[in-house]
Amino acid sequence: MATKALLTVEDFMRLPESVDDRDVRYELVEGELIELQPEMLRHNLVRDKVLFTLMEFVGSAGLGTIIGLQWFHLFGNTVRRVDVAFVKSGRELPSDKLPEGAPDLAVEVTSPNNTAHDLAQRISNYFAAGCRRVWVLYPEHHEVYIHGSGVSRRRGDELLEDAELLPGFSVKVSSLFNQGEEQ
Repeated sequence: MATKALLTVEDFMRLPESVDDRDVRYELVEGELIELQPEMLRHNLVRDKVLFTLMEFVGSAGLGTIIGLQWFHLFGNTVRRVDVAFVKSGRELPSDKLPEGAPDLAVEVTSPNNTAHDLAQRISNYFAAGCRRVWVLYPEHHEVYIHGSGVSRRRGDELLEDAELLPGFSVKVSSLFNQGEEQ
């Protein structure tokens, strides 16, 4: 049986951004290098809708920082790239290295190639690193699963809210999936 070469975060940070003239993106999970698959248009449209919706709200309310496609050094030799991250005010984010720990809110948009096991591991990693909430959006079903002290589901005209992390934030779930429609 072959053994996999495990990498450190330092090794991970030295990886090239392109191989054979194609962009490559990786995550590091417990030292194992995982190549990320390219995102498709639907994924990007939904991610960007969430990103801009949260940026507008958080910016006007002064609650913290919203950032898309950010790598976080969660713990040990685990580095994950979050589709959309919210970090509450008061926590300094370094501009020249990976943020340590998880964001307060991690938002993941699923793609057809995501497996239940991979999503469960990703969510577990976020919580192990101090994340307080994870929203998982399923574009195919127009649903959002909110992971926190339990798991709840929102869809259609139901509201996505989080009074603890984002007081005053409220958006219809359907508006996150239907491009060009008002909230």
